[in-house]
Amino acid sequence: MTALHSLSDLPSHYAIRLSNQMLISLEGEQADSYLHGQVTVNVNELDNTKVRFCAHCDNKGKTWSVSMITRMNNEIVLVTDKEAGAHTLAQLNKYGVFSKVDIVDKSDEYNQYFISQALAESVLTPYFDSLPEEPMSSAQSSAGKVFKAPLSQAGYYLIIAASESKALEERFSEKAEGAVYSQEIYNALLISNVIPTLSESGVNEYIPQMLNVQAIDGIDFDKGCYMGQEVVARTRFLGKNKRAAYSFTIPKAVDVEVGSNLEKQLGDNWRRAGMIIASATLAEETWIMSVLANDTQQDDAHRLAQQPDIVCYPNPLPYSIEQAASKIVKKRK
Repeated sequence: MTALHSLSDLPSHYAIRLSNQMLISLEGEQADSYLHGQVTVNVNELDNTKVRFCAHCDNKGKTWSVSMITRMNNEIVLVTDKEAGAHTLAQLNKYGVFSKVDIVDKSDEYNQYFISQALAESVLTPYFDSLPEEPMSSAQSSAGKVFKAPLSQAGYYLIIAASESKALEERFSEKAEGAVYSQEIYNALLISNVIPTLSESGVNEYIPQMLNVQAIDGIDFDKGCYMGQEVVARTRFLGKNKRAAYSFTIPKAVDVEVGSNLEKQLGDNWRRAGMIIASATLAEETWIMSVLANDTQQDDAHRLAQQPDIVCYPNPLPYSIEQAASKIVKKRK
């Protein structure tokens, strides 16, 4: 794989092989109704052209995984990382036995890629009649599905049959001139855009709003019942959430342990600020994401608890996390 010093060094034509992604398929007579009762978005209103973010929670509102959800062929698919996805797959199968739905890990049947917009326009024409123009809009063919990613680095997320991958990667080699990167670069892209992912240490630790899922259009507060809805809705309507996810950039390669702590400077002292939920290390740059107090400011100094000589500052959020408490108050009987 090609090495990359920093995200700012990305060329116009590049591709990323996504080796740590899971594809969970739900198919059957009750696939829609079953999944609608499990995730934070309205599955019934999901059409074939759209992709949404969503969270899958336990009954206490703690997040098992953050996924992208879409329709492909006759299935509904969830795209997420393998560690958190394994928990979602197990929980979906646990309750799915009571519904007419087949829930299968199809990660081996499809390969997944992130492809820069310039490269996608030159290599994906054999597979799709046209590429979608709006973020999170999609196109589909017999080869797979593609959608425009909601990242500041313009590109497309591709889900393609494994049988097509050899020919596709040959086109990468020809058009991208060897600029094919590993999953670590995609992880850095997600962190730089503050798109949350969870590894083992972060599973069942946070309600979706602590991960900014509402800010990336991943929660429909007016939908029907689903796992954890009472906690998620109450937090929203009472304005009780005090945490949010933030990204940091360290201008050198650092080995950061996901699950370790980030500390905040308070006067002459340092206090625990939050846990690191994601990290990505490039040749000369490191990206981390941590859940912190939601009033964190850009000039608040933080440091790695395990490497206290490394001080960093939160990047500005690319979206608003503000949510006013609802004026609707449930009357006591």
